Amino acid sequence: MPDKVKQFKYKSDQNQQSSRITIGNWELPAGIILAPMAGVTDSAYRRITRRFGSGLLYTECISAEGVRRMGAGSLSMARFHPDERPIALQLFGSAPQQFRDAAAIIAARFEPDMIDINCGCPVRKMVRKNSGGYLMQYPDLIGRIVEATREGSGLPVSVKLRRGYKSPDETAPLAAQAAEETGAALVAIHGRYVRNPADSADWDVIGRVKSAVKKIPVVGNGDVTSILDVDRMMRQTGCDRVMIGRAALGNPWIFRAPSDVEGGIIFPPPPTPREIIDILLEHYRLMMNIFPEPRAVRRMRKHFGWYTRGLKGSTKLRAQAMKIENFTEVMELLMDARRYV
Repeated sequence: MPDKVKQFKYKSDQNQQSSRITIGNWELPAGIILAPMAGVTDSAYRRITRRFGSGLLYTECISAEGVRRMGAGSLSMARFHPDERPIALQLFGSAPQQFRDAAAIIAARFEPDMIDINCGCPVRKMVRKNSGGYLMQYPDLIGRIVEATREGSGLPVSVKLRRGYKSPDETAPLAAQAAEETGAALVAIHGRYVRNPADSADWDVIGRVKSAVKKIPVVGNGDVTSILDVDRMMRQTGCDRVMIGRAALGNPWIFRAPSDVEGGIIFPPPPTPREIIDILLEHYRLMMNIFPEPRAVRRMRKHFGWYTRGLKGSTKLRAQAMKIENFTEVMELLMDARRYV
């Protein structure tokens, strides 16, 4: 990478005002950030959301041990398209050496802009392996993992945190401090505990994390469902950027920035049914470039359900789509539906 700060630009109106943030030798674009989600944030969907304005992209969560062992599945999840920069590759694991080795391989083979450490996933299978949200019990270990990842890769390192492992032990501020002290360039904080994922997100902890760190940017996450929530979270917590996960499912339009005009702000109108179907078709085409046809079509079934929520006749459409195994039939189904919306 060049020594000067690299500015990433893409086809999207970015009128949202936000502070300038430099990470390593690249500048973080304005805009809502797409949260990493297993089985969702593959290259196809990342590119769709980038078109609508997502400011930073994350891969799905990748096993550090899988990368370390040069597992084909883990390495395939680390691939990304040039249009996806800036992008962070997210790793999960349990030990500093795991991350050091995996980070070195990732940096050499794929050259991402940042490596992210998953310290917040509440999924039981991951927690049982002492990974993801399990690490929220040990802020010092998080610091050592950050240091090992940075040393192994030579890249900026970010950390995805939760409020803590279980109530009332709020460890996020300590974990953020440990991450910053060992070289993290950014922390993202979700306002829920690992063991209580059904509870409402507490945005106040995002503010406490922001106060706990000295220089690095903080990204807020949790219960953000609209651009109005984005503004409210930033005002309430002082966070530098906002990350959206579930609200982006089948809804890449959420990343569109409002327009500043004389007398106020204009919010983009909701997509029309035809626009929804067109983007869904494009999503299928991108997916077909990544996976074999049967796998691509099956992988798109959940996206089909999310995109078509609320559309006229969507129940029947989804029932038909769940039985289809090839792209040609999906395209015929959607093109037929498009004629009636």
